[in-house]
Amino acid sequence: MFEKGLIKKEENMFQEEKRKTNYGAICLVCFFSCFLAFQFMKLVTTQPLTTSSISVINSPMSSHKLSDRRELWRVSPPSTYCLKIESFRKFATSPNAEKYESRPFQSGGYNWTLIVYPKGNIKEGAPGDWVSMYVQIDNSTLLNSPKEVYAEVKFFIYNRKEDKYFTYQETDAKRFFLFKPYWGYGNVRSYGDVANPDAGWLFDGDNVLFGVDVFVTEVFNKWEVFSFTKSLHNRLYKWTLLNFSSLEKEYYVSDKFVIGGRSWALKVYPSGDGEGQGNSLSLYVVAVDVKPYDKIYLKAKLRIINQRDSKHVEKNVESWSDQANSWGFQKFVPFADLQDTSKGLLVNDTLKIEIEFEDFSNTKYFPS
Repeated sequence: MFEKGLIKKEENMFQEEKRKTNYGAICLVCFFSCFLAFQFMKLVTTQPLTTSSISVINSPMSSHKLSDRRELWRVSPPSTYCLKIESFRKFATSPNAEKYESRPFQSGGYNWTLIVYPKGNIKEGAPGDWVSMYVQIDNSTLLNSPKEVYAEVKFFIYNRKEDKYFTYQETDAKRFFLFKPYWGYGNVRSYGDVANPDAGWLFDGDNVLFGVDVFVTEVFNKWEVFSFTKSLHNRLYKWTLLNFSSLEKEYYVSDKFVIGGRSWALKVYPSGDGEGQGNSLSLYVVAVDVKPYDKIYLKAKLRIINQRDSKHVEKNVESWSDQANSWGFQKFVPFADLQDTSKGLLVNDTLKIEIEFEDFSNTKYFPS
């Protein structure tokens, strides 16, 4: 019995070790599977598309900054302006050769210049021995309206080995204004790389081709402001209908009135409208002079005044406008109540209607 118990205990220990070993193997297999999948995804997402003429390159100068700088190869040349500097290395090493500034060129109705610093715009904090490139708007164009201009800017350097243009750009349009009429990169490419004949930036001996695209973006000049009424000094409008029993038209509309900067009118159907036709008076409030795309919210109280006491017939409206821009009720008050003299709604053949505004929306369009 002792031996059987000992054997049973050893079998249990063996099974426990086997389970531990299996779990460890499973975890190890899962780890390597995930690692290989991650490496594969990383390889796929970082390879440029071979079917496209543009390949995106992560910029080492900006990958850890908030700036959204993109660097890519492009087959097509610049569409705005090009600057070819012959004997580039001679120019860069000549005395007082801080920068080269192009003649003015037009884009988007403004005059611009392309500025190249062969060994860096050091005064602006650019690293030494780096090519810097900027574009500058003519200040005189900013003295009149508009006071600022937004433009999408791309800088180019041609590479003869690739027979493509290396492009530097950001996704957002840049702001040019009176106190800062220029924008660009201080660290486009190291001078040593550009001046190296084996790198491909020099062609036909010692030439370098720079370029820029400037696309002026229009600042919006049309907008709208939607708001609710903040305060209503005059909330009430009253309308009196005389000789009510002799009214023969299908409906009657009050004079146009203004509450809270918006125009309104009351509309009454003496013989009823829709489901109220033949049995009830129908009453509506209508927004007047409304644009077809307006969407209006209204909260108000419609009343027919009890001319004997304060027991008025009152109903609340609170909703967004319909296609007719009207709010109200097909069955506002039954004919029986109108004809009941004890209710005081129709006295001396006179009907008094009132509306009290509580809140509504308003939309202002610019330009109007």
